[in-house]
Amino acid sequence: MKKRQADQPIRVLIVEDSNTQRELIVRILEATTNFVVVGTASNGKEGVERTLSLQPDVVTMDIHMPVLNGYEATRLIMQQCPTPIVMVSSSLGDEGRHSVEALAVGALAIIRKPGGPIHAEYAQDRENLLRTLRLMADVPVITRYPKRELRQLEPKSNTLPLKQPPQLLAIAASTGGPGAIHLLLNGLGPDFPLPILLVQHIARGFIGAMVDWLNSSVSLHFQITRYGEKLLPGHVYLAPDDQHLMAGNNKDAIFRPNSPQDRYCPSADILFDSVARVYGNQALGVILTGMGDDGALGLRALHNVGGFTLAQDEASCVVYGMPQAAVLAGAVTRVEPLTNLAPYILQKVGSGPNGV
Repeated sequence: MKKRQADQPIRVLIVEDSNTQRELIVRILEATTNFVVVGTASNGKEGVERTLSLQPDVVTMDIHMPVLNGYEATRLIMQQCPTPIVMVSSSLGDEGRHSVEALAVGALAIIRKPGGPIHAEYAQDRENLLRTLRLMADVPVITRYPKRELRQLEPKSNTLPLKQPPQLLAIAASTGGPGAIHLLLNGLGPDFPLPILLVQHIARGFIGAMVDWLNSSVSLHFQITRYGEKLLPGHVYLAPDDQHLMAGNNKDAIFRPNSPQDRYCPSADILFDSVARVYGNQALGVILTGMGDDGALGLRALHNVGGFTLAQDEASCVVYGMPQAAVLAGAVTRVEPLTNLAPYILQKVGSGPNGV
């Protein structure tokens, strides 16, 4: 994919079968000087063909379309002409779930479909669309997760042993996260002996769809947590919309509402910091692919109290922002390719307890 010059407008292809929705997105973009709509498509097949011929900087992709749906179109585009794709979707039912699945095969982000100007949240949805397209247009997507041979993992000189058997695994991810999470957690197997607290940056309204998809495709148990819920082995806990997930003092899951000064919600920094305070050196922390620097300070807090911290390496990341920030902050005990993270975690918990 040809790199866009900073002073050039962002070239957008809109793939959407609804005339009304397609025209609305066109109007939003054409009213903004740094975007140009280079084409539209009314089904996934046309979307693939026009991506190949027009080579846009970014594609907006619907899910439910005739001829070829948005999931299949995304998969083919990422195989034939890797291009930043933003899913513009409803969070309801199968549409929300299939949109999350599209993230796992290469789409970079998912946002809620904007309603018309008469809708109460129109201004917010419009700004979210423009901001997301600006951010994702310049994400390099030519490299997908490489297939790597799993190697025997030997301790390195900078590997610090856990002073106590681990009792908790905390994971954070953002852009490119659903696919990385899927691969990592599948690699842990159905009998993983620790509870897992998981933060994934995802658009409001789509966390339920992500939980449904993971429950259907990974052998662990995923759930949106209830406040004060007891943590169980082999269970993966995520926060409800607009809440920050935290480890509670009673070895339970708690959360607090998002506030205006919070940059991200749910926040990886808030998760890792709470894990550091409650579990100390009896926790494992993992930071995966993602844009920005969320998680670096919280992971450093966990690292500083003796928790073992892992970061996904640059070659296997969709965006190396969050892992790189954590490495630069001195928060990471070890950096590994995505395919090595699960074997390494299993090695660390091999002598751990069968539960909390």
